[in-house]
Amino acid sequence: MADFNEEQLKRISFHLLTFKNPKARQHVFRNHVKIADFFRLEPRELELTGLFPEEVRAVRERNWAAAEKEAALLDKNRIAIIFNDDEDFPPGLSQIYDPPDLIYFIGDRELLKKSKLAVVGSRRGSAYGQAALNRVLPECVRAGLVIVSGMAFGIDSMAHRLALREKGGTIGVNAGGLLHLNPPGNAALIGKIIEHGGIISEFPLNVTPRPFLFPVRNRIISGISRAVLVVEAALRSGSLITARLALEQNREVLAIPGNIDSSLSQGTNRLLQQGAKPVICAADLLEEFGLEAPAYVREAASLSFNEKRILDLCGENEVKGIDFLVEKLELSTAETISLLMGLVLKNLVAEDAGGYRRIHYG
Repeated sequence: MADFNEEQLKRISFHLLTFKNPKARQHVFRNHVKIADFFRLEPRELELTGLFPEEVRAVRERNWAAAEKEAALLDKNRIAIIFNDDEDFPPGLSQIYDPPDLIYFIGDRELLKKSKLAVVGSRRGSAYGQAALNRVLPECVRAGLVIVSGMAFGIDSMAHRLALREKGGTIGVNAGGLLHLNPPGNAALIGKIIEHGGIISEFPLNVTPRPFLFPVRNRIISGISRAVLVVEAALRSGSLITARLALEQNREVLAIPGNIDSSLSQGTNRLLQQGAKPVICAADLLEEFGLEAPAYVREAASLSFNEKRILDLCGENEVKGIDFLVEKLELSTAETISLLMGLVLKNLVAEDAGGYRRIHYG
């Protein structure tokens, strides 16, 4: 079993018994009741904290031994619990309203200490959303920002994949326990996030995702991040809930401007009307974190004639195959590949989906 002391086991058990009743949990913490003392309270005293009768019975019957089963599951699945007084607990998460006493985590714990940008948006993210991400995020990932999102289809998945593609850090925040990673249809991507990044949840391991848990989850997405970028969102969407939570947590809210005729841009454009910072290039994001773009050699004067031709042929948001470039350049395959490798080393072109695309800076 995971190496928890008695105090930690009691904290885990308290979490298991009260996670469905945040008001009671807040009452306990606001009144500075020690967790050890909580399990010695009489039934009437437990009721006064706001616990429901069935929860009072659970406390009296299960006591803090309820944590032992959870600890065994943690061991079996190589999942960690990080308490809010551990050095790996995400900076800033303790300062949000109703902060979790602990989080569940699987993956690279070093990422929890780094600067994080949350990226959220519609589950129906469009080609425009993907193009916007391709324009603003790669440089941020290379500058060291960890991309945080909710692992949903659409913009969330695009953001995670981009971070992975650029060999950067990414963290998913699950809307259920870590034994029920969501959505199931995104299992392949989720596996890569675990392998190269990490996944957080505040919910006990066996909690299955439910609609009412998503807003609770969203406060963790914004809470562990320094800023939240909304890419595409309808007027009524979970992304706008995350933006509101970010404002309540004193986080910066940023948005990608969108087509005024697109329903997926109505939410982001409304955020801009209300004072969110518009983002049109990587520099807008990097500025929020006090970062500068990595120093790449990208002066046009230093490029050869054929290197410039390749950049002209490779659109910023389009992937061009080798055969296309060989035909247009009228060079041999070997010559074309050599030129491409040079541009890749200069961070002006990136391999993507079996071809090459130009990297935008600005």
